[in-house]
Amino acid sequence: MKRGTKPVALALLAVAATAIGQPSLAVERLQGAWATSAASCDQVFAKRNGQLVFKHSAEGWSGFIATGKHIRGANATCDVISSKQKGDVLTVLLGCKTAVIFETSSVSVRFKPDGDVLRFDPEFPEVETSYHRCDK
Repeated sequence: MKRGTKPVALALLAVAATAIGQPSLAVERLQGAWATSAASCDQVFAKRNGQLVFKHSAEGWSGFIATGKHIRGANATCDVISSKQKGDVLTVLLGCKTAVIFETSSVSVRFKPDGDVLRFDPEFPEVETSYHRCDK
């Protein structure tokens, strides 16, 4: 290796390892437990061993728990395959599995000034769901 290229190669390797092994900064903002409103947090989640988990009765409620590169809903578990930020919109490609099927899907969110997250479909931006962080 030429002199001076080793530090550059190590820096690129460190960036690549971080990108592969860790969620992006924008995805890090999604970490935690989220429900459709502050009032529904107690309906969706319970605290066990200091962590929020889904209640068994949460199936009818909308919420998710994001931990690292994993996002769990009441009926599915997803892994973040990739993410990209464009302006104020974060789009995440997910590999999800339920008891019956495995599929990939993309989810777009926008972070609101109050800290909540707005999920929407770019093809139908008028259809949106707001989520409130329950673990703060």
